[in-house]
Amino acid sequence: MLRPCTRDRSLPLFDSAELRRLEADAARRLPPHTLMARAGAAVARLVRARFPHARRVVVLAGPGNNGGDGLIAARELHRAGLDVVVAACGADSLAGWSARLPPDAAWAWSEALAAGVPADWLPAVVALPAGDLYIDALLGIGLSGPVRADTAALIDQINARSTIPVLGVDCPSGLDADRGTASPIAVRATVTLSLLGLKPGLCTGPDAGACGELWVDDLDAFDDDAAPVTAGRTLGADIVRAQLPDLAHAAHKGRRGDVRIVGGAAGMGGAALLAARSAAMLGAGRVFVGLLDPQAPTIDHGAAELMLRPVQALLAMPAAGVGRGALAFGPGAGTDSATCQWLAQTIDQPLPLVLDADGLNVVAQHAGLMAALARRDAPTVLTPHPLEAARLLDRAPGEIQADRPAAARELAQRCNAWVVLKGAGTVVAAPSGPMWINPTGNGLLATAGSGDVLTGAIAALIAATGRVEAALAAVWLHGAAADRHLAETGPAGLTASALAHWMAASWAEVADPAGRKRALPPLQPSAAGR
Repeated sequence: MLRPCTRDRSLPLFDSAELRRLEADAARRLPPHTLMARAGAAVARLVRARFPHARRVVVLAGPGNNGGDGLIAARELHRAGLDVVVAACGADSLAGWSARLPPDAAWAWSEALAAGVPADWLPAVVALPAGDLYIDALLGIGLSGPVRADTAALIDQINARSTIPVLGVDCPSGLDADRGTASPIAVRATVTLSLLGLKPGLCTGPDAGACGELWVDDLDAFDDDAAPVTAGRTLGADIVRAQLPDLAHAAHKGRRGDVRIVGGAAGMGGAALLAARSAAMLGAGRVFVGLLDPQAPTIDHGAAELMLRPVQALLAMPAAGVGRGALAFGPGAGTDSATCQWLAQTIDQPLPLVLDADGLNVVAQHAGLMAALARRDAPTVLTPHPLEAARLLDRAPGEIQADRPAAARELAQRCNAWVVLKGAGTVVAAPSGPMWINPTGNGLLATAGSGDVLTGAIAALIAATGRVEAALAAVWLHGAAADRHLAETGPAGLTASALAHWMAASWAEVADPAGRKRALPPLQPSAAGR
């Protein structure tokens, strides 16, 4: 079934090895060439639906099965009356190109010729044919190693024609479908149709943005009841809705969960207060803050509902005395020896723990603290950005970005913790193995304090529900807030102090069964950062 990949519905993810197993199994069960016929037809349907005004379509076909998918799409579009031309790429001649085609693609080539589709060889040094739409069927997921020089030159030409839309077949050519990295160049697609299943590298990674708008078609290749092993799932509103706390009519603040936040060394108190304000707005019944700055104020005048306590007193509060709750440590905490001692005491607490920012940096510097995290009985959530993850795993940041899903999973297993690896396509990995990739969010989140707001939201939702899985809802809402701000206000003006307010509005939207968008209430003083 052809469908858009949206933030509303969770979809399974499949790495290349899993897809090859699925494809081989389907090929054994189905008549010859069935999958290629379905794939090409799906591409043609998406062209007609998504680019209805395109009259001249250029299919850039490589000498593999990805090219075969493009050839069947060319046949279908030609039959529908469009002006279609096939440009054979990746060989020294048309005869050399056709001789390299694998069996399924060779069949597709014969089908295109029989249908009368015009085709010619396209040397890399020759300019691209004119067209209203380019279909990138050069490489797909079959790429192993760097892109060849002649193909890279062709990709350069495609990208240079930025006013002409591009539809990527299965995966933009040059993009690693498992990791979201280019080697070293990838087609920048307007729309990408992922065939058979959705790949992780189309959803996360430094170059995943090359996919543009994502669609998927499973080609009816496997029975939905026989759920295959997958590389994870995208994080959709259907999952988020189930993780949000119910607002009971007879609720009181003690039953909604308490959050205790430790951080805010000298000059960095704002980070801890941002996390605390976020927790107060996103589900916590009470929020206690222990600021590490000895000269810190005893009240937050912008959010008088927060209860500021000495750190020792905050950590000494018995779990039974505060009801269901969660701890958060790290925003603005600093990395000195006193912070290390406070963190050691925090790790020993029996409540769920959210560890962020300097809390992560301190753990990276002390192997004993990492071992203590791994021994915790209560759930732990780590929220690193790529540099913090690199410190925790003793890697270079580039290695983290080169395979974000693998890095998140390794860190989750090493620390026996849920890991929220932030960035475009935030990856959430559970220590038991499951993984999610978040589709919400944009560059507006790249602002100081945004991560602190996420930390507070995660702690609040865990405290309110008693489930560590509620971290998924916080991650989705964090990104959805930025998406809503961009759509309604524009690409500027979203500060961390206002972010929790937009998250609360996104919560109201996703919790509404009819999916209606609700108007934002006026900013409260605590969200405005007064």
